[in-house]
Amino acid sequence: MQFLSSLVVALGLISKIQARPTEDREIVVAHFTMHGGPASYELFVPTDGTVISTGNDLSISIIDTPNYDAISLCTFNTAGPKALVGSVTPQGLKQITVGPPQPILSVSCRAE
Repeated sequence: MQFLSSLVVALGLISKIQARPTEDREIVVAHFTMHGGPASYELFVPTDGTVISTGNDLSISIIDTPNYDAISLCTFNTAGPKALVGSVTPQGLKQITVGPPQPILSVSCRAE
C-alpha cells in the first residue's frame, strides 16, 4: 500500500512538471484602427501568429498602428496586389498607408 501511495505522489509530481509551459511568455495584442474614407473599424490581433479575419469589406487606405511596429511584424492580406508604406504623424502616431485602397481580409502579427 505504501508503494502505491508513493507511486501516485511521484506520478503527480511528474505530471505537474510536464504540464508547466517551457516558456512563460505573455501574448501581446496589437490594436489597429482601419480607416476607409469617413468610416473606420477597430481590430485586435494577438502577436502569436494567429490569422484574424477582419470580416469587413471596407476599402482601407490608412491603418493606425499605435505602439506596435506593424509594418515590420504583421502581414496584411488582401485580395489584390498592394503597397504598404509605414509612416509616423507629426503627433507621433504610427500609420500604414495602403495603396491602392482595398479591403483587408485578414491580419497576423508576430512578437517583437
